[in-house]
Amino acid sequence: MLKFTATITFLLSVLTAQVTAPFELELRTRLVNDDRTMVNIQITNLMDKPLDYVEGFVIEKGFDKKLIDEKRLVLIYGYEPPLQKGFSTTRSISFNKPQNNSPNTYEFLISKIRFLGESRVFTWHPEIGFIRID
Repeated sequence: MLKFTATITFLLSVLTAQVTAPFELELRTRLVNDDRTMVNIQITNLMDKPLDYVEGFVIEKGFDKKLIDEKRLVLIYGYEPPLQKGFSTTRSISFNKPQNNSPNTYEFLISKIRFLGESRVFTWHPEIGFIRID
């Protein structure tokens, strides 16, 4: 009976375990002057380590999911104060309004992350996690 209880407890803990994201990304768009689309990206640090540098790309896709444009965006520069746990920062970037008035979708992909006091550079993927790139 003890083995059965231990096995059930183990299986329930594995099934209820959740992979927590190290940060939260929020992307908001708005139309400005009927000719530009502003994309606001907000990152919130959920880790115990302060973030010293975060860079990525904002990707614009059409309604048919084809790539239209991509722009590089640095959310946290190394000369700025590091982003501590629980704090967030926001950056904006603009795109031209689509000619066919169909709604485009925007996505932010992280390409480089550096933690305070470290020289190593990582990238982050939602399914894999952190990958050291330098």
